Amino acid sequence: MSYLIRSQILKDVMDAGIFAVIIDTTNDIANYEQLTFVLRYVNNSGSIVERLVALETAADGTGQGLFKKFCSITEKYNLNWRQNLCAQSYDGAASMQGIYSGLRTLIQKENPNAIYVWRFAHLLNLVVVDTCDCCEVTKHFFGEVQALVSFFRTRKITATFIECQQQLYPGDRTRRLKCFSDTRWTSHGRVITVLFERFGAILKTLKRLVNYNDRVTSSGAKSLLTVITFEFILTMILNKNIFAITTPLSNYLQSKSIDFIHALNLVDASKEKLTSMRCDAEFESTVNEAKRFAEKHNMSELSFKETRPRKKKGWLVKIFMMKYLFLYVIDIEQIHTLKYWIK
Repeated sequence: MSYLIRSQILKDVMDAGIFAVIIDTTNDIANYEQLTFVLRYVNNSGSIVERLVALETAADGTGQGLFKKFCSITEKYNLNWRQNLCAQSYDGAASMQGIYSGLRTLIQKENPNAIYVWRFAHLLNLVVVDTCDCCEVTKHFFGEVQALVSFFRTRKITATFIECQQQLYPGDRTRRLKCFSDTRWTSHGRVITVLFERFGAILKTLKRLVNYNDRVTSSGAKSLLTVITFEFILTMILNKNIFAITTPLSNYLQSKSIDFIHALNLVDASKEKLTSMRCDAEFESTVNEAKRFAEKHNMSELSFKETRPRKKKGWLVKIFMMKYLFLYVIDIEQIHTLKYWIK
């Protein structure tokens, strides 16, 4: 069946005359890097279609290694990319778009007409990733969420989490904390949504697991309870509000039937919403929402941890110290007199 389907796809590509290629790589469950080879062309009815042609293991993830794999796939399926390839689209990895030894550069050396198009729909994800990583609080928050997701992946803990959901939210659909990806930043928003909507069940699960017989599970639950503070809740609500703005835009930019005028309007609207959040009134609103959320779940501490102010030495002490050192350099015999004078 796969042979018949691929043969029909290749026949349509030959009839189209020219085609574009889309390539991406990802690691599978065995930690092998898999390369997806997708062709984009116009069929006989005038419609633009994208078809998956190959999914092969890429042992060498460098630009040269990807180019060899590209050549082997095109040669295997009789694709004359040196003449008929008109465009190529990859992500922003150096092995893909590197101007010296990237895949697109090696292809353009033999086919200058194969223009390179960066996947701009992925650019918004990169912006959100870099923005969150530049803030220490947000970076630590997502690290703690990742630890929480990893802790809830075991079968027994998942069963306890589902049981707590059924007790606290009867009749509602049970939710699970799924792993998120750095490349698809919208997955972080889905995890935060589950964390926000099932926060009571998460707390109840951790408190129940503290008394678990397994010491690893017990200590892990106790450690996670210590990081769930008011600052954690405030950061969670802030990011939830941000993802409520960026996720619809990211999903639309990656949709098949995209309208560029509507996309530009969505970008401007999202920018205005994010800019409007940078004010004291919105901050107070977010803090109040976090306080109500914490009170709802019986969180004891509703304020930030206060840091002790550092005391600085007075200006008189500094003058005495400078005079003391100055006199020490001039005449060491005046030390005893100076000590008596300072007292």
